[in-house]
Amino acid sequence: MLTIKPTATRAKLAALSGLAVLAAGLTAGCGTAASGHSTAPARAPASATGSGLSSVCAGAGAPGVYSAFTPVPVPALGAVQFVSARQGWTAGAGRVLATSDGGQTWTRQYSGPAELYQVDFVDARHGWAAGTNTLLRTTDGGATWAAAGDPCGAIRSVRFVTPAVGYAVAGGSQVRIDGGVPAPVAGGELLATTDGGQSWSAVPAAPAQAQTACFTSPSSGFLGTPGKIWRTSDAGQAWSLAFSEPAASGARPGAADTTLLECPGGSAVWAMFLGSGAALGHAPYLAYGTQNAGPMRALFEETYIESAIRPQVRAPDGPGSYPGPFSAISPDAAAFVGFDPAEGYGAAPLMMVTGGAPHARGNVSGISQAYGASFVSTTQGWVVGKNLQSGDYAIEATTDAGHTWTDQYQTR
Repeated sequence: MLTIKPTATRAKLAALSGLAVLAAGLTAGCGTAASGHSTAPARAPASATGSGLSSVCAGAGAPGVYSAFTPVPVPALGAVQFVSARQGWTAGAGRVLATSDGGQTWTRQYSGPAELYQVDFVDARHGWAAGTNTLLRTTDGGATWAAAGDPCGAIRSVRFVTPAVGYAVAGGSQVRIDGGVPAPVAGGELLATTDGGQSWSAVPAAPAQAQTACFTSPSSGFLGTPGKIWRTSDAGQAWSLAFSEPAASGARPGAADTTLLECPGGSAVWAMFLGSGAALGHAPYLAYGTQNAGPMRALFEETYIESAIRPQVRAPDGPGSYPGPFSAISPDAAAFVGFDPAEGYGAAPLMMVTGGAPHARGNVSGISQAYGASFVSTTQGWVVGKNLQSGDYAIEATTDAGHTWTDQYQTR
């Protein structure tokens, strides 16, 4: 039987209610137009020619500006991405930090009101940071940041494949960030851009209820919808169903899971399905992966609740009793960080998957709960998160596959 120390309970419940769903998190509704936000796309990409923005900008029968509130604050350090062993960025509430020496030193590049929970770079110069009602863009490695186009302020996450071509998931009534990839639980829509994010158009043929998307080229990519993974090879003009999560047949069928995707290149994709609800320090999740468009393989699961929902899966136990962020390294490798609330003030266990097999690597030191992860190899990576005992947010780094960790930066 799992037990939680009374002194740690309040801190853990606060963290879980926040991350588990920035949900209650972002609620949608379009109202009247405000200065600086256009409700019509300026120029549509080829894959969306002639399309407008439908549900994202439609409310009460008229276009307007997306409004949102965040009763749970966005973490001070909530996302991290490295494009090489030396060049990386981390973003969070009111800040973007950058390093050019592998994290030995970090420089604050942005200070402002933006509540950022995702950062996405295609190279050392071109990047974007997305958050609540905010999309920022840089073309000089973060030396300067400027507002990019954000229809109705509704963009949740972006994935760019070139400095010009990218895709976004927008809209939705609730946004989950506990898997490290911002994902609307319902009501999301896939958008595309060909001008670096200055203007966006809906991808008209994309399946409804978009949650996350990842592309490996301007034409080839995957889209996650509740419990399903879709694939396109023509920039979204046509989609085929690549995978459906096994049907819930156990004691708690519930609603379809939230689908999180990461693309490491080629036709490979890593996926994590997040279930709803929690009990006795556990929350359901299930991870899959595929190489070269082959069959999806179950990698691991949360075995206390998930195994009761889908007893037919029979996957190994995952990293932690709650889900956390993950990082696609290559078609053959990915790093997953979970959360164990029952260990003192909590722990962030790391699991590396190579060759289709999961390997436990121990806990990320210095933090209790991880919010973002970026690995450039199976040995070198960075994790950002919070120490629930001290209240500090930290950047932790490893160069030996998670056996040891270096605390590179702390903030409140």
